[in-house]
Amino acid sequence: MKIESLYEYIVLAHYLNFTTAASNLHTSQPNLSKHISELEQELGVTLLRREKRLELTAAGTAFLEDAIQIHHLYKDATKRCREIDAYAVEELVIQEPYLMDAMSEILFKSVMRFRRSDPRVMTKYYSEKGKKSVELLEAGKVDIALTVDCNSIDWITKVSEKKNLIFFPVIREPLHVWLWEQHPLASKQSITLEDLLQVPINMTATRSFDPMRFAVLDLFATTLGTRPNLQTYSSDTLNEFFMNTHDRNAVFLVSPAVAASPLLQMQHDMVARPLDDERARITSYFIFRADYQKKSIDHFLDTVERVVEEDVERSEASLYLGAIDGASIAGSRQSGAQV
Repeated sequence: MKIESLYEYIVLAHYLNFTTAASNLHTSQPNLSKHISELEQELGVTLLRREKRLELTAAGTAFLEDAIQIHHLYKDATKRCREIDAYAVEELVIQEPYLMDAMSEILFKSVMRFRRSDPRVMTKYYSEKGKKSVELLEAGKVDIALTVDCNSIDWITKVSEKKNLIFFPVIREPLHVWLWEQHPLASKQSITLEDLLQVPINMTATRSFDPMRFAVLDLFATTLGTRPNLQTYSSDTLNEFFMNTHDRNAVFLVSPAVAASPLLQMQHDMVARPLDDERARITSYFIFRADYQKKSIDHFLDTVERVVEEDVERSEASLYLGAIDGASIAGSRQSGAQV
């Protein structure tokens, strides 16, 4: 359906006269009649009664209301696009999430809302196999990177000072244990960190997933003073990772969102159990350079705050926001970090 045909129909419906409408449209009467007939054929209805006097049918009257709205929307969209095109477009590059978890859901919602609120900023995702978050920031490949951690406030402080980075905590989630339904630990309603010292834990060795692996290592080191038995596999995707690990004595550590994902739910011979330890929570962060110049980073983080505030009541995670050092990120942004 051509937008020109909609406008021609609106004009014709106003005058109810082909000759007058054609004159105002600067076209010929045969052309206008042809376009209206094509429109009727496309819609599969009769819009006008062509008798002694031209009249709108009931369908024609109903369609006229929608046609006017569509035409107004088209005019507004055209004006908006031209206004945007007249300004320089800033680009905001965000590291693509490597897990479909609560953090990625918040990110996708925030990006969609941010695109609607500030279309002059072009947001896009970036990923590079084998590259860590901090490396992508240092190389200038991304403006905002993602990482996870459990309890390493000292490590985060050290990295943020050494690399001149800001870690912005977004969401804190409990870890779940995913294991075979015949596994000895599957009979327990909840599992402790001490329980996990008795079994291997499957982790991917791909560098993109290093933050999760290091977070788990740090969790055991800081809480139990020991190292868990990690079994690592080289896998580029979660699907490949889960499908290629066959040790039924081993378990997986995942977030609630991953545990509830279709990928894991399809595995009918496996179950998820909560990790019953307040210390066993994983924190997801946005990271960006402390000397950033793009104002769009401030605006994007404002959008993230609003999305989290709306989602917090529906989430089982303990959510919080703020720069880890309590510094202001966007004006008088207040820190709510609880690491």
